[in-house]
Amino acid sequence: MFKLFHEGKITIKGIPIQWIPKIEIYYPDLPQFPIMYIHTKFQGERLIACPVSVNFYFSGKYCDAEFTVLSNRAFNTLINEILEREIMERIGFSKKISKKDIIECCKSNTQFERIMIDLWQYIEKSYGESIPFGRYYEEIYSIVRFVSAWQPKTGRQSEMRMLYNFMSAFGEEVLFPQEWSHLEYYIIPNYDDTLRSDFSDFNKFNKLYIAMSKVFETEFSKNYTIQNTTFKVMSKAWKQNKEDFINSVSRRLLDEGKINLEDKYYIEMLVDAFNRHAWRAAFFISAYLNIKYTDYRTWTKEFFMEFYDKGSNLKGYSEKVMACFLQQGFGKEEIIPVDTWIETFYKFPLGINSRTDFYTLFDGLGKMERVIWLASQSNKTNMRDFFDVLWCQRYGVIGNKTLRGINPLACYGCKLKNTCVGLANSKSLNIYIDNDIVVKDFDRLIQPYLSYNIQFICVLEYDVPKKIYKLISNKWTLVDEFSGYVLIENDKLNAELIKRKIITFDEFVHNN
Repeated sequence: MFKLFHEGKITIKGIPIQWIPKIEIYYPDLPQFPIMYIHTKFQGERLIACPVSVNFYFSGKYCDAEFTVLSNRAFNTLINEILEREIMERIGFSKKISKKDIIECCKSNTQFERIMIDLWQYIEKSYGESIPFGRYYEEIYSIVRFVSAWQPKTGRQSEMRMLYNFMSAFGEEVLFPQEWSHLEYYIIPNYDDTLRSDFSDFNKFNKLYIAMSKVFETEFSKNYTIQNTTFKVMSKAWKQNKEDFINSVSRRLLDEGKINLEDKYYIEMLVDAFNRHAWRAAFFISAYLNIKYTDYRTWTKEFFMEFYDKGSNLKGYSEKVMACFLQQGFGKEEIIPVDTWIETFYKFPLGINSRTDFYTLFDGLGKMERVIWLASQSNKTNMRDFFDVLWCQRYGVIGNKTLRGINPLACYGCKLKNTCVGLANSKSLNIYIDNDIVVKDFDRLIQPYLSYNIQFICVLEYDVPKKIYKLISNKWTLVDEFSGYVLIENDKLNAELIKRKIITFDEFVHNN
C-alpha cells in the first residue's frame, strides 16, 4: 500500500483572484475524495501526492495559494520543485493564456484579432488578465476523467461519480496519517507504466488490463490506418446498457472460451464503473490499449485533424473524448474537442464554414478552446458580464431545439456586433420588417419585393423587434422569439427604416 505520510506546503504566487473558484481540491458531493491527482516518477521512484487544502493570501488583484500537500516522499528542495510544477499544471498556471496569446492564435488575420480582442474584455472582467491552461490531469487519469464526461446523465455530478467509481474499483488505495484518515485516494498506473505494460504495483488494475486485452483482441478486430498508424476498431458497436452487454459480449466470450470468469467479472465491473454504459467502457478500452500502437505524446495537429475527421470510421472510439484528454491531460496546445459551443462559435462569430477551415485558420486551437468554452458557458448561465454577448450561441425558440445563429434580432443586442465576422458576412442580406404580421401572410406581404432576395422577416410590436423568421429550405422558420423579450420601448426601430419595409441586416442591427 502506498503511504502518504509526509506533509508539506507548496505555494503558487501571483494567481489572479478571479481564479479562486476554479481551484478545486474536492468536488462537493464527494468530500472525502481529493481530485487534484499527482503521480509521476523521480529518480526511478514513484512520487505520489495530493493537495488536501489550500489557503489564499491576497495582494491587490492577485493572490498566493498555499497548498497543504501529502506525499509518499519526504519534502526537500527538489521534491518541492517537482510538486510545485505539477500543481501549477493542475491549476492551469504553468501555461496560462493571455490576450497576446489569443491574438497570436489568429495568424495575423485582423478580422479574427478584432473580435477576439473585443471578446477578451469580457473574459478579463470575469476571469482576470489571464485564464488557465495546462495539464489539468495526469495522462492516464485524464483518460478516465473524460470517458466519464461523455454524455453524463446528470452533468458534472455523474462525471465525478464515475471518476470515483473507476479509481476506487481499479486503483490501489493509499494510506493517510491519522488526521487525514477520512480521505480516500487511489492510484492507477501512470503513462510510463502503461508504455512498459508494467502493472506490478497495481494488482487490481492488472486484472482489469488482462480482461480488457482479451476483449480488445476479439472485439476490436478490424484495422484502420491513419498516417501509418494502425488503430484496432470494432466491426460493430456494442449495445449501450449493461444487460445487453452481458448477453451479447461478456457471456458470449465466456461461452466461447475467450475469457474466463475473472475476466468476465472485471470487464463487467468496468461497465459498472462508467454508470453501466458499455460505450464508455469501449471508449476507455480503445483509448487505453491503443497506447501500445500510438504514443499520444507525439500526436501533431495534422495527425489529430485527420483522426478527428475520420472519427465515424473508428467504431468503439469517441474522438471528442480523445481530444479532451489530449488537450487537458497531455497538454496539447493544438488539439481541440469540437462540441456544440465550439462549432457554433466558429460558424457564427468567426464566420467560418467548416471545421477543417477552423483548424487551418488558427494556431493554438487548445488555447482558443479555453476562451470559447469560458465565454460560452458564461453566456449560457446568463452571467452579467456576458449577458449581451454571443446571443447567436443560445437557443432561440420554445423547446430549445433551434439555435438563434446569426440573425438580426440576436445581433441587434449583442455587444460584439461591431467586430463579429459572421455579422459582417451577413450585413448586406435583406430583411422584411412589419408590425403585427403572422406567418400565413408572409408570402403575400413579400410578393412585391421578391427581387430583394429576402432572407429574414422580423415581426414588430409597436415598432419594437420581437420575432425573427429565417428562410430555410424555402420555408419561413422561427429562429428567435426570445431576444425580443429583453427589448423595451426605447429599442424601437427607426421610423424611417420601418416605412421602407425592406432594410439590410447592417441597417437593422445598427438601427440607422
